[in-house]
Amino acid sequence: MTANTDRLALGGRVAGSRVVLAVYLAVLGVAGTMGALLGYVNPEGMDPTLFFVVDLPASPLGMATFGVATVGVGLGVLLLAVQYVSRYDESRIE
Repeated sequence: MTANTDRLALGGRVAGSRVVLAVYLAVLGVAGTMGALLGYVNPEGMDPTLFFVVDLPASPLGMATFGVATVGVGLGVLLLAVQYVSRYDESRIE
């Protein structure tokens, strides 16, 4: 019997959850950057309201906060739902 040396050790592989977290953080960075750029340009009629409750200023910081919070919560809820459903996947690889 020979050892299979083609595969990396478990610690050497990139875990799926780490990749998802890295992509999530990258998307949040893009949302914050785009929000700050929109706040810098400051088009007419752009008054961000965070979750229909908190009025934010149309400044770069306010728009970046709006973008990060909105995208973060929206994607975060979806990712948590996928994580919950994946617990019941009978054919997952561990």
